[in-house]
Amino acid sequence: MGWEKKYFPEYWDGRKLAYPHVPKESPKFARSIVVGNLIFVSGCTGQDTITGKPTAETFEEQMIMALDKVGMAMKEAGSSIDNVVKTVMLVKRQSDYAKMRTTEVEYYLKHAPYLAENPPASTFIAPVSLAKPEFLIEIDVIGVVDRNAPGWKVTYYPEFWGGKRLAYPHVPKEHPKFARTEVVGNLVIVSGCEALNHDTVRVETNDFKEQARICLEKIRAGMAETGGSIDNVVKTYVLLKDIKYCPLYRQVEQEFFEKYAPALVKRRPASTVINVSSLALPEFLVEVEAFGVIDKEAPGWAAKYFPGSKDASGSASAGDLLFLSGCDGSDPDTGKMETNLIEQQITIALDKVKAALEAAGSSMEKVVKTFMLLKRLADYPSMRKAEVEYYEKHAPYLVDNPPVSTFMQLSSLKNPEALFEIDVTAVL
Repeated sequence: MGWEKKYFPEYWDGRKLAYPHVPKESPKFARSIVVGNLIFVSGCTGQDTITGKPTAETFEEQMIMALDKVGMAMKEAGSSIDNVVKTVMLVKRQSDYAKMRTTEVEYYLKHAPYLAENPPASTFIAPVSLAKPEFLIEIDVIGVVDRNAPGWKVTYYPEFWGGKRLAYPHVPKEHPKFARTEVVGNLVIVSGCEALNHDTVRVETNDFKEQARICLEKIRAGMAETGGSIDNVVKTYVLLKDIKYCPLYRQVEQEFFEKYAPALVKRRPASTVINVSSLALPEFLVEVEAFGVIDKEAPGWAAKYFPGSKDASGSASAGDLLFLSGCDGSDPDTGKMETNLIEQQITIALDKVKAALEAAGSSMEKVVKTFMLLKRLADYPSMRKAEVEYYEKHAPYLVDNPPVSTFMQLSSLKNPEALFEIDVTAVL
């Protein structure tokens, strides 16, 4: 199995979610895209796009609908929900965390028994809002077609807290449950790492720098357990409870890399910073999720890094999978925000995406997945319109075949003046 790509369009009310089948201002994305053995699924919300009924009011009903849509997408791609290896749980209210984990495991017990005992790698994010104010949850998923595909075999590494495996029935239904890491072929997926002491199951410091160091140490341990090392990380997502901590996080990261991952000092992983409303526990200040490789020279899976900012590579690849750092509408040379118009900021951000892709030997038409981040929910229609108009000019294939996409509104982006930021995964 190589890196072949298959595209599965999304349909709402019988209309393909692509222009001109829907208006420029409308949501537009694929249901899923398969790359080799990997399945990327667009964020699934509680909106009933199957029967067209109104969105349920309860969290549990919305989550069941979202999981039903995940299952449909996985099945259409030739797999099943049992083959999910990674989730990002976007939950509007942190108070729904226990409901989320309970509903998740009860759904798995009924529809995906393997995942009840072997839950996927996972990261939790509480954004300000999802695409509609009434949405309470969105589930972003990576799966596989076949857990035993030659060259793409999945290896599962469980997480333990207080000596208990983070899976039901070892821990209660409402308790956190996820893998420490999942390996697909040579690709390592590390669950979001936070400052919880896994022996005492307590957060023992409220010092940001110490919490950041604990996160990075957990990534180092997770990578080492798979046979790799933190030197082989190609992408990080840095979740911050307060965006003011971003420079401090980069300082801690620099010091950690100098000590444990000297190769990453000069060739940083691609990285995207997300300012969350809350993490899984109120005392968490930072969480870091990572993608890496076991062997950065493995045939067909080599890791490469491409120039970017002082904080991150413009992009980094694992095999033919290409991860970009988050791109906003600031001036690429000065870093300053020269416009407060959302459409202009989006164009500048997409210009950066285009430049980073081409520098890595890829192109806009090879975008597989986007995370779309907005500061103002009211800008959502403008965002989708500006996106498709950019594709019309620079990536015609994406007009009728838009990428997999997940959206969230944040209270602030990395640049406080930014109104929009995009995170991209593509293929070479």
